[in-house]
Amino acid sequence: MRDYYEILGVDKNATDDEIKRAYRQLAKKYHPDLNPDDSEAEQKFTEAAAAYEILSDSEKRSRYDRFGHAGVNPQAGSGDFGGFGDIFDDIFDIFGGGFGFGNGSSQGPRRNGPAKGADLRYNLNLEFRDAVFGTEKEIQFRRIENCSTCHGTGKIIKEKCSTCRGEGKIQKRKKIKVSIPAGVDDGQQIRVSGQGEPGINGGPAGDLYIMFRVQGHNEFERDGDDIYYELKLTFPQAALGDEIEVPTVHGKVKLRIPAGTQSGAQFRLKDKGVKNVHGYGTGNQYVTVKVVTPEKLTEKQKQLLREFAEISGDIPEEQGSSLFDKIKKKFQGE
Repeated sequence: MRDYYEILGVDKNATDDEIKRAYRQLAKKYHPDLNPDDSEAEQKFTEAAAAYEILSDSEKRSRYDRFGHAGVNPQAGSGDFGGFGDIFDDIFDIFGGGFGFGNGSSQGPRRNGPAKGADLRYNLNLEFRDAVFGTEKEIQFRRIENCSTCHGTGKIIKEKCSTCRGEGKIQKRKKIKVSIPAGVDDGQQIRVSGQGEPGINGGPAGDLYIMFRVQGHNEFERDGDDIYYELKLTFPQAALGDEIEVPTVHGKVKLRIPAGTQSGAQFRLKDKGVKNVHGYGTGNQYVTVKVVTPEKLTEKQKQLLREFAEISGDIPEEQGSSLFDKIKKKFQGE
């Protein structure tokens, strides 16, 4: 298994911001929605998500730095989040475990003793708002199950079972409902306990890991629990001030724009972001101002701008576009 630092392209002394930035770049580059039918890109996306899951958590990162992959293997200890599973009735483990997917047992049998069945992975596309507020989804996937005719033995008395042809297992389509907690983000995963493949020699069934691919939004940009929104203002609004209704994921709120606001100014709307998936409060929404330059002006508007320039002492060498450029720079703080 590749080193997690190597996967993200950072060194072991990388800061949390550097790790987060590296992951976001890789996630955007290799996101399956941007690379359809590209198995290599999907694999790199999965690796990056797994690496970020470990290195973005201080406790997991510490264990990984000390013990390597063995320190964060879900089978090696009591779990990644202690009693966190109790919040979800022991069904879900946010970001729990690693990526032990594939066929066969995820923990090899010891002298034909009981062994846990293989874990499975399911990629689930989520709309932006569903990820923010949580939802319930019905998913359908294929998994190996014990043959109901021979009960996994492969034989009926001393004859080969005709249903599974002596394999003891058959492939079936499974349909389950999954509760998605509020606040999940792109590249994160939840673990549905016991929904993987059956165990070996009486061992427990594997788990189903559901990885989320969260769609973007045409107005909002999400960064962790915070949401960013670009607010376009006219010259008069920025210069004179205004009170504007601003959209948030929670509905519209009023925002007072002080007189003399410059392009690039940022306002914070407290608790108007995303609820933290671990229950650590709610993020904020940040509103960034962009003063919009009008593309067409009437003669009266041009004359008023010339008068404004004269009063301000911004007398241009030439009337027309050069005047407009100077006024634009004045309002935009350039």
